[in-house]
Amino acid sequence: MAKKEITIKALNPKSSDTKYIGNEPVWHIQPTEENRISKLATAFQWYNYHYGRKDAKEMIAHYLEIHDRSRDAKLIRGIPDSSIQVTIAWVCRMSLVGLQLTEHEQILLEEEIGKLIKIKQEVKKIVSDVEVAQQKLTIQDHLREKVSECAGELEGMFDDFIIAGAKMSADFKPISVIRGMNIAPQLVNNITKVWQLRLEEYNEVLAGNDEQLIEAYSHLSKLQLKNCVKFCETVINDCASYVQLKKVERKPRAKKAVSPEKLSAKFKYLKEFAELNLKSELPSKLVSASEAWLYDTAKRKIIHVMADSHVGTFTVKGSSVIAFDAVTTVQKTLRKPEEQIKSIISVGKPAARKAFSEIKSTEVKWNGRSNENLLILKAW
Repeated sequence: MAKKEITIKALNPKSSDTKYIGNEPVWHIQPTEENRISKLATAFQWYNYHYGRKDAKEMIAHYLEIHDRSRDAKLIRGIPDSSIQVTIAWVCRMSLVGLQLTEHEQILLEEEIGKLIKIKQEVKKIVSDVEVAQQKLTIQDHLREKVSECAGELEGMFDDFIIAGAKMSADFKPISVIRGMNIAPQLVNNITKVWQLRLEEYNEVLAGNDEQLIEAYSHLSKLQLKNCVKFCETVINDCASYVQLKKVERKPRAKKAVSPEKLSAKFKYLKEFAELNLKSELPSKLVSASEAWLYDTAKRKIIHVMADSHVGTFTVKGSSVIAFDAVTTVQKTLRKPEEQIKSIISVGKPAARKAFSEIKSTEVKWNGRSNENLLILKAW
């Protein structure tokens, strides 16, 4: 039987910078095991510089056509550009122009292409169901659709992060994407959950207890994996900050300024604690503060409250503190309250933070709610 003739489409880079950064990578000589990751990373950067998601989608479709999978190629072309992971496309293209994929790489490539095809099939089914039922999208449906679109944009940002060598940079600002799309605060948790699962997976890889996970992420160095953890934490923190920002920004109309005393009138606290000869500051001190030290006398927990970095200050609403940083605000149980509290409240901010960090106790998140046993030690 005559061998089928394969014609690989030539690429025409949109950028005129090829004279500076070179032409499309070719693979006359296969990369060695030692330099494979760096060679592939360089190639990814070249494609990422010249092409976008629309081009990436066509590369995947062309790869499938070359491998006699025209039906799959048609499905891929029907997928929204925002759902395309560009790294898959770059691997498809490199495979067509000479790169010999390892068995592990080929398996991962097929799995990712399978996921894209499944997305299209599910979308087709949903569209068909909607057309048959002639349903109109509700406001909630539109909000969820916007959340899905935002999640896709964050995935794209993470792809760019990986392509750039998994190096943390100020260029990656998840909160700018979330704010730009004006996501409903009550639905932000849907995004947070996805990144929390991803964070757990990367932490598990770093722990080194699952051989299959270690193999799946073997293309990333330990430093790159740690940066992936930081990226996930950034997304999660920015989601929390966005919700806090929305609480502060939620002003239906201009109102007469309310005094700190009135704002904090319902805040529960303990005026003094005779056992340790401690007196509380007034709750009004917490209004527009950026940092505070609280002490729960019943649980022997000292609480370090920090304002959300995007808001700048926290405040009081009812019996709770709002607009504080949910990540950096933590509490610790004290074994020697009298000594440990003195080492914190008798010094300045930097020294107090240092003393707190030296307390050997498990850090626990704080929910922001006050109670009758709470002393306000300091607030700035």
